[in-house]
Amino acid sequence: MFRNYVITAWRNIVKNGVFSAINIFGLAVGLMSCILIMLFVRAETGYDKWLPQSDQVVRIHTAYTMPDRQPFLTVRSPGRIMEAVRDYARAEVETGVRLIQWNLTIRKGENIFDEAITMADGSFLDVFQLPFVHGDRQSSFSQPMHLVITEALANKYFGRTDVIGETLSVCCVGSQGPVDVAITGVVKDLPSETHLDINMLFYLQPALFPPGNNVLDTWTSVNVYTYFKLKPQVSAAQFQERISYWLDNESPFGQMFQQIIGDKAADRKVTDFFNIKVMKLTDLHLNAKQDAGNLGDLSPMGDANLIRTFSIVALIVLIIAGINFMNLATAKAGKRAKEVAMRKVLGASRGQVAVQFLSEAVILVFVALLFAVAASELILPFYNQVIGKNLQLQLFDDPSLLLALMSIATLVGILAGIYPALYLSRFLPGHILKASKASESASSAKMRGVLVVTQFAASITLVVATVVVYGQTLYSTMADVGFTSNDKLILNVRTAADRAERLRQELLSLPQVNSVTFSSEAPTQDDENNDQFRLLEPNDYGDVVEPMFLNYHNMDFGFFEAYKVKPIAGRLFSEEFGTDRIIHAPETQEEKLQASIILNLTAVKKLGFSAPESIIGKTLVNQSHQFRVIGVIPDIHFRSMKFGIRATVFMLNPERFRVANIAFNTQDLPALVRKVEEIWQRNVPQHPINLQFLSEMMAAQYQDERTTAHLFLAFSVLAIIVACLGLYGLSAFTVERRTKEIGIRKVMGASVADIVKLLIWQFSKPVMLANIIAWPLATYFMLTWLQAFPYRIDAWWIAPICLGVGVLSLVIAWLTVGGNAAWVARRNPVHALRYE
Repeated sequence: MFRNYVITAWRNIVKNGVFSAINIFGLAVGLMSCILIMLFVRAETGYDKWLPQSDQVVRIHTAYTMPDRQPFLTVRSPGRIMEAVRDYARAEVETGVRLIQWNLTIRKGENIFDEAITMADGSFLDVFQLPFVHGDRQSSFSQPMHLVITEALANKYFGRTDVIGETLSVCCVGSQGPVDVAITGVVKDLPSETHLDINMLFYLQPALFPPGNNVLDTWTSVNVYTYFKLKPQVSAAQFQERISYWLDNESPFGQMFQQIIGDKAADRKVTDFFNIKVMKLTDLHLNAKQDAGNLGDLSPMGDANLIRTFSIVALIVLIIAGINFMNLATAKAGKRAKEVAMRKVLGASRGQVAVQFLSEAVILVFVALLFAVAASELILPFYNQVIGKNLQLQLFDDPSLLLALMSIATLVGILAGIYPALYLSRFLPGHILKASKASESASSAKMRGVLVVTQFAASITLVVATVVVYGQTLYSTMADVGFTSNDKLILNVRTAADRAERLRQELLSLPQVNSVTFSSEAPTQDDENNDQFRLLEPNDYGDVVEPMFLNYHNMDFGFFEAYKVKPIAGRLFSEEFGTDRIIHAPETQEEKLQASIILNLTAVKKLGFSAPESIIGKTLVNQSHQFRVIGVIPDIHFRSMKFGIRATVFMLNPERFRVANIAFNTQDLPALVRKVEEIWQRNVPQHPINLQFLSEMMAAQYQDERTTAHLFLAFSVLAIIVACLGLYGLSAFTVERRTKEIGIRKVMGASVADIVKLLIWQFSKPVMLANIIAWPLATYFMLTWLQAFPYRIDAWWIAPICLGVGVLSLVIAWLTVGGNAAWVARRNPVHALRYE
């Protein structure tokens, strides 16, 4: 019986070549979409699950919600939190560990490299049980100056992995200079599915940092990543409750906030201002983004919403392909009515007939699956390039994936074939044999109409979403950020502080260089530095302003001029005045030293001044200095536009300078880079150069949005192609059924254009109805999506986008149907009248 089903199914597939090709192509595209998304989803959801006891490991994230200040979220935490929580929650915690990641200079012989080195407490390997190649977990990372590296790094520096006892020169750890560190262990390279970005693991020694530092010895500065390994019976939710209780009742934060914000802390809990969120290790990759703010994580973060969105998109494409199958199968029911009747006359039951048609659907889907797998293999390299992954499709080495795809194919075959099977198997043999054909029911035609509308509504929604996503991406990348980012090179001078001025002079000697100015960060680099400032004078409303936290940066003379930022009130930093620069007083001096400060417009408004000119000459003080406001600049987007504008002050503290901003005037960029590298090599030969184009740094801020836009575009095009193929098949079937009608119309004087318009109008109605359904859906979803952007395209743009996509969908439908209709309409009516 099964053999008969397969043979009959295959014969029908071959017999109806055009319609089978349309179905196979559409299903192959849908299944290919599912395969690509499935590979992506499986990789994204599998992060860190390979680590032993990963279900017991959590990380804490911190959130500051201070009065009169935007919430500050980060996945980092203060250095003193780990030991305090570990000791307090001994009943819940086995151990804890802090991680700090810095880029340091590594020297091996004459070769120097800039490496990301991870410093961790000695308990690291108790929390993260990495597999060792050489050495062991007990002794390789048990005391200060121990260094564990990965296989890849061992091969990079020594050409082999058995390197225990070999030394590398590390510069500069904490407050020390270069130190030779012996390698004590080698671990296997970490899989790509991990949020940990570790190549070099260095034992974290508090003694390397001066007392009162803002890395380890702090309750407020967030510079470490803190993890805890919970006891087996303790859940993350239980640990969260324990931490929250500690914060509100037994931590030192209550007294600290009383001192910082005074009366605003009265009758308030610590968690109203400062909170700690517990997140499971296996959830970090997809969910940490909501807590990360602008500082990011150890490695690029995933997005759970993106996973859900594209899973739905792939499902939509597959559903559209399934609808094609159902439509074409029911449309051609009349062609197979006599076959059904004869089967029933010869004794076949309705169930057997239904199984026959279901088997055809399943076989067709499995044929499409073969094409989908082949297409996925071909497209995978380009797909990897777009999403920044290295996904591989290895079905025979991955039984779970193979089983999943076969299960999906079977399910799709059953779901797509169930309606045609039930519809065809209900034909009554007497009626069919008497009439020699099956007359189509009105309900069948209506169902096809509904399915066509559903197809195009889904496709139009995807296209509108694609255009909106692209529009927002272009808006973010092309919007006026308040400064000129073109023709700028950013040189990291952190390792060349004592030679910074000499570097500046040599760089200025290059004819291609217009200016060189220093700063604590370059645009896009934001360490979320904040300090508490107090305004000494009343504001424009006569109010005494309470101390408030303001974001701050340090800029050199000429910085704003180089970026073409003009003051809207007052002046910029100038060497002509002797009071602009911050000078540090001896520790014994109690009097605050004088310096100048510049504010952005948001800071002026936050301090209560209605006009920028009103604040010029006013005084701001922090713990160490008294600042005179000398200027106000417009709001500039120093970080991604995704994060909005903060109240910011700009100071001039040379001790904080970390980067050189090089403005150039040449199109020969390789030659300029070579010249800059030569100057660096002459002056700082012991450190590798870190040089970037600012335009590339700016573009990198929106890489996630570009990836989303590219994927939306790809899947939207696939959805439209599949829907149009179905429309083409239906139009071909309609033309075939109405061949005699077309012949009679031509004999009666109808022109080719009249016939084409008749058929086009028939298929225009469901497409127009699909637009009416799709527009409000797309508008709702995209307005919701745009809410995540502080700066976004105007909502009214969605209306013309919907209208344009609607016109485009009609044009595509007309071209799809019109070509087929015109071909039949041009035929000799004699052939049409002979057709039946």
